[in-house]
Amino acid sequence: MSTATPTSSLTAEYINPVISATVNVFETMLGCTPRRTSLSLKTENAPLHELSAVIGVSGKAAGTIVLSLSTQTALGVLEAMLGIVETEINTEVCDATGELTNMIAGAAKAQLEKYDLSISIPNIISGKGHEIHYPSRVQPFCITFDSDLGPFAIEIGFTSYR
Repeated sequence: MSTATPTSSLTAEYINPVISATVNVFETMLGCTPRRTSLSLKTENAPLHELSAVIGVSGKAAGTIVLSLSTQTALGVLEAMLGIVETEINTEVCDATGELTNMIAGAAKAQLEKYDLSISIPNIISGKGHEIHYPSRVQPFCITFDSDLGPFAIEIGFTSYR
């Protein structure tokens, strides 16, 4: 492992592949086109929505990708993916959200090939007021979207070793 000091490193080089992967996966797997509504630096630990799928990324860069879905969007994801209608967040909704996040992270990883990245399995966190903590030197971005299924956000925080 490198002895170089890790530095927060979020540029279009990291963000654009994740945005592209998100749009492609939503179009392909869910049959809807998400529309990006904003891009901002995260200033607090709370995600925007009630359900978050968190994937760790490691390799020549390290980071975290979080898919944060409103309850409405998460229920829509399950219905679009599997045709199952639910009225509240449950195991099936969490599994579908985790799989969707895994597809997004995998597609982004393919576009970031030069960093020789590995991705973890998604961890699902639910409930209002939950928090996601990034490493102290990481300043994550939040990209919000709207879609026919409802609102959601992608949070991205990376550290590169230079």
